[in-house]
Amino acid sequence: MDEAQLEALLFPNPAPERSGYADPGFAHIHQELKRKGVTLQLLWEEYGAAHPCQAYGYSQFCFHYQRFAASLKRSMRQTHRAGEKLFIDYSGDTVAIIDAFTGEIRRAEIFVAVLAPRSTPTRRRPGRNSCPTGLTRTCVASNS
Repeated sequence: MDEAQLEALLFPNPAPERSGYADPGFAHIHQELKRKGVTLQLLWEEYGAAHPCQAYGYSQFCFHYQRFAASLKRSMRQTHRAGEKLFIDYSGDTVAIIDAFTGEIRRAEIFVAVLAPRSTPTRRRPGRNSCPTGLTRTCVASNS
């Protein structure tokens, strides 16, 4: 018996570990999360329904997804000095505003502004989405 055979007997290559859990397919999950209204909770529920006996629990599902997401290449990394930039946008969905006296339901957009790198957004509910009001909103947000 030569040294290579002896080493193979004493230190065998470990077999790749099988976790016993179904692969969630995190690349697909990552793409799905970009769609409007899709959450990690919803995707985990779908994964659990598809693999009832081999699914990760929610906390492990999130842990493994976060590990996957951390391994992805980042793009458009930017640095911001405090107070240098104001990021302004609408939140996307509208909310119902119900008049207490008439019962009339109106839809309103939520205006969001964040002064980078501040993490607390300024929120306003504007009446209409028009240019002069938009300029007013910018002034209000920058003074908040």
